[in-house]
Amino acid sequence: MLPDRDGLLSAIDGAITAARRLQAADLRMSSGASARPHLERLLDDLRVKRGEIAAGGSLDREWAGRVVRAVAEWIPDQELPLIARLGQIVRMGSGG
Repeated sequence: MLPDRDGLLSAIDGAITAARRLQAADLRMSSGASARPHLERLLDDLRVKRGEIAAGGSLDREWAGRVVRAVAEWIPDQELPLIARLGQIVRMGSGG
């Protein structure tokens, strides 16, 4: 099954929105340190990937997997909905 480009872009937009909300709330990691640098890096990656896909590119599943694993390393347990948003990107990139 081919990926739904609009659905994939929507999934990326959802992840961007979720990350921005956490950034605005000054999310803290379980260590107490600010998650801002991690969120900024994630937002940069998502914006770049969104631009590539909007321009006709495809989702690199390895990239998506690396992003999910990296975020899972620092995101507090109560913020796992961001991981779910990232998982939606993977699902939509796989054809839904």
